[in-house]
Amino acid sequence: MHSSHLKTLVTAAALAATFFAPAGESRAAEPHAAEPHSPVAAVPDHSQWVGRTLVRAGDRPPAGVPAARLVHERDLPKPYRIITPGSFVTQEYNPDRLNVHVDDSGTITRVDFG
Repeated sequence: MHSSHLKTLVTAAALAATFFAPAGESRAAEPHAAEPHSPVAAVPDHSQWVGRTLVRAGDRPPAGVPAARLVHERDLPKPYRIITPGSFVTQEYNPDRLNVHVDDSGTITRVDFG
């Protein structure tokens, strides 16, 4: 094996060891000690909205539907999008965007992020 190949392999191994080392075990020089990560905020469970009626901004709630069965668009966390049957949606993934899927009657059928 040529010495240039050996140097390349050694360098690659050193980089791989640094890159794939578990957090806190990196051999890379750090200018200052890293602060511990803050706990991840709990993601609200929006699946409880499935089966409820979405009241769009500017619309009146449907007659006879109890308030507990309504979800108002104004209360949706931003960013969000409402996806109706047959609507076109962009394919870019945004993990922070709430997707609210509704049927033709405005009933929420699915809630996810993306």
